[in-house]
Amino acid sequence: MRKIYVYENHEVLNLEPIVLTRPAFNLRCGAFTFLERIQKSFPEAKIELIVRDELKMVTQELYPDLTVNPTQVEEGLWILGNVLWTKNDIKTISQKSYQFYYNDGVLTAAYLRKDIGNNWLKMGGPVKDKILACPTISAIKSKVIKYLWDAVNLINVVLEADKEYFQSTNLNNKSLEGIHLINENDIYIKSPELINPGVVIDASNGPVIIADNVKIQSYSLLQGPLYIGEDTVVQSQSFIRGSVIGPVCKIGGEISSTIIQGWSNKVHYGFLGNSYIGQWVNFGAGTTNSNLKNNYTTVNVTVNDNVIKTDELFIGLFVGDYTTFAIGTTLNTGTNIGPGCNIVTSGFPPRRLKPFTWFLNGNRMKTNETKFFNSAEAMQNRRQKSLSEAEKDLLTRILIKQ
Repeated sequence: MRKIYVYENHEVLNLEPIVLTRPAFNLRCGAFTFLERIQKSFPEAKIELIVRDELKMVTQELYPDLTVNPTQVEEGLWILGNVLWTKNDIKTISQKSYQFYYNDGVLTAAYLRKDIGNNWLKMGGPVKDKILACPTISAIKSKVIKYLWDAVNLINVVLEADKEYFQSTNLNNKSLEGIHLINENDIYIKSPELINPGVVIDASNGPVIIADNVKIQSYSLLQGPLYIGEDTVVQSQSFIRGSVIGPVCKIGGEISSTIIQGWSNKVHYGFLGNSYIGQWVNFGAGTTNSNLKNNYTTVNVTVNDNVIKTDELFIGLFVGDYTTFAIGTTLNTGTNIGPGCNIVTSGFPPRRLKPFTWFLNGNRMKTNETKFFNSAEAMQNRRQKSLSEAEKDLLTRILIKQ
């Protein structure tokens, strides 16, 4: 059986704040996470995972059937987790050939002998540094997601590829009566009976994929490319376009060109655009972010303590898990807020807030550990879930570092 090692590399923190609480291959882009895409490409392979030490237990909970951070490896294919692999490149790297595959200077895959793989692990592995041995180099075209806005910018491309996994809508189904469909051949609905009359679904600019048990309330407008994950509720009079909404969310207002990992609430009026949002995030009514500077210049974002010149005009908001926003919060272009934050302010908060920061009317203070965990447990209990010991340990260690 083919052995595949899906790994994070030493630049993984450029995907903060989302990767502070999950491995990079668990990030969502389109209808699937990066690891789900790899599993679909290699359905018969035995996959093992290589992550940062602090994420080992959380990753093991996410993927209980997979080995995490093996101490020994066999000959096999190593694949960088945060890559949107094309079918052609999957065929290329599937060949049993001792080659290293790069895109834009980043090692994306390599077929390694047992001794080379184990020596790399002894040196700290891919999460610590680049591999030194480099027998043959080949270039591939699959996009490396170096920063979160890379994933946001590829929503249309990814969803166009994802639609092959979904069955087209049956337009003769009586449950679709009263729903206005535009370009219906590119609309995919798992539970059409849960869509209320008066909803408009427009796939003119890309596919619209609505997963199982999604409830869409009346007078909402959904424009593709768009994916809405399982058990999500879209409130009445919502306008959602060009976005990826993960499972078990409550969504409302206007959302554009945004990825929400899942299990988050943005249910009231307000605008969210060109953003990437983690899990268990709550937006108070009227919370709005800017995604375009009023002088129409490109946006810089502080990531992993470095100021990154994105060369992008449209950049919004990046938010880690368990962060909450009070009603009426306004957020600037290129704002990066870590997990566990609480934002209560009448003006713009800073464009960079470290994890577990309470920002209250211009004052920064460290999150109170007891209050945070009480709130986090309350969030999860509302969805019939609870914090695991591994997640508590990870969040505590992140909090203590601040």
